[in-house]
Amino acid sequence: MPEGKNDDVKSRWGTNENEVPWDKEKGLDSDSAEQYRDEILAFISDSKQSSAYLMTRRKDGREIMRPVSVFVDNWICETITQDLQPKTTHVRRDPIVGYLWVGREHRSDWKANDDFRPKVVWMQGQADLVESESEVNDFYKKREERKGVGRVHPEGETMYLIRTKPQYLRAEGWEGSRAIVYKEF
Repeated sequence: MPEGKNDDVKSRWGTNENEVPWDKEKGLDSDSAEQYRDEILAFISDSKQSSAYLMTRRKDGREIMRPVSVFVDNWICETITQDLQPKTTHVRRDPIVGYLWVGREHRSDWKANDDFRPKVVWMQGQADLVESESEVNDFYKKREERKGVGRVHPEGETMYLIRTKPQYLRAEGWEGSRAIVYKEF
């Protein structure tokens, strides 16, 4: 690593002359990543640990994210939405969506950003817009049994369910800056 300008990078990242700073950001091999699978699933399943955001695409292709509640069951993500919400139209037009979970904790093991670098998980998947009232009601029953939260929207409102099957997941914060990637669920 050249001297001079990169001295601050060396001290901040804790690298020696034989390391390149981004070496610490290389993804984990699949065998090493497997040890975190249950912990990452628990993280995205618990709204006390993380806040969730749903990414959909507008008609012109630009992405938009909004905070959502998400119910995770064996990696399948389910979000309730009103029929009149833009995300409903977006999913109907383009079923590829993304979820971002951001941890609510501070991490003291991260030297570069003033002790704040939360755990994050990005998931891309194929969404189905479930419009069947009986399936939506089945979701409410399932959620109430497991989380104690049934229907929170007023009766009479038309509610749909966005059910997403993951295709790709990238998690950071479990092994320093090293990414954990899953493509099979």
